[in-house]
Amino acid sequence: MGLKHRIKSGLRGLYARVLWGTGLHRVVDRCSRPRLLVLYGHCVDQPETNGSLDADMKISGARLEAILTALRRSHDLVTLGEGLERLRSRNAGRSMVALTMDDGYRDNLHDLVPLLERTGARATVFLEGGAVAARELPWLHSLGWLVGRLGATEAAARVTARLGDVPGAPVGVTDAGALKRKLKYDADPTRRDAVLLELVKAEGGDPAGIVDDLYLSREEAQALAASASVEVGGHTAHHPVLGRLGVDAQEREISGGAALLRELLGEEVSDDGQAPLGASGHVFAYPYGRRWDIDEHSPGMVRAAGYTCAVTTHAGVNHRSTDPYLLKRWPIHDGTALHEVGTEASGGFELLRRLGIDLVE
Repeated sequence: MGLKHRIKSGLRGLYARVLWGTGLHRVVDRCSRPRLLVLYGHCVDQPETNGSLDADMKISGARLEAILTALRRSHDLVTLGEGLERLRSRNAGRSMVALTMDDGYRDNLHDLVPLLERTGARATVFLEGGAVAARELPWLHSLGWLVGRLGATEAAARVTARLGDVPGAPVGVTDAGALKRKLKYDADPTRRDAVLLELVKAEGGDPAGIVDDLYLSREEAQALAASASVEVGGHTAHHPVLGRLGVDAQEREISGGAALLRELLGEEVSDDGQAPLGASGHVFAYPYGRRWDIDEHSPGMVRAAGYTCAVTTHAGVNHRSTDPYLLKRWPIHDGTALHEVGTEASGGFELLRRLGIDLVE
């Protein structure tokens, strides 16, 4: 973490503590226009089912319950779809918070749903079609399994040996984070995925077993979609960096993921795969979700696939004027500070942005 980032982080925390600790966030909230804060995570931490996931992908049930309980005192806890509908209306009511979870991990049914029922909250879960519907092991989990077994240096060496002397080969990489970034942005995705899967099998791994341990089964995904506390949405077929794909490949990922979602949910699929999605699956999350992870074609392709909105991973709140295909979200994990989430939900950081001060991005 660089000096500039540390200073910004410190100022953000100090400002949020003052606003939240003194109750001034309530004054800011009442004086601000209606807004929707979208939270995003991946799973509730249950080591027996997702112990191999990165720490920033997990939040403990106790931590998440505390955040939701605190926020519901002054905000309505809604699904993404419900929140957008209310923003567009002339009578939005209280400002809102929507919890979202990406990818479709098993705990979203077994641990998240009971938590939602206890707190009276609702959530949106974005399902990765290839993993949940087609039972394919995503490359990130192939890589995570290899790093856990071999270490980052040896895993990088094995991947390099298989990829050969090509752009994107992680030559000399010894850090797990650097290895992930190199393979994410520089390697050919088709070749990368095949090589990682080959290596998992060569080291005695069971790709199907890893998928079953981590991801919702088809039946579990259908049970999740049937829950009154949850709406489900799309997350592409194979979780690629969309902006690094050609136009045709990007369209296949988005529309193919939508078709897998429709089939999973038992909805009719038109011959061209472009029929509007039903109410249970009309929302979408861009994989990775940063500006550089999509391109100018992505929002239009999401719209054409039948989705009514799409979320990024850029921090901030959303208003009626926000582009529905470039919605902002705030990350949550065990390191998330309640006073910072509460300050954003109440419009505190937005107040600073209007003054030209951004302590978040």
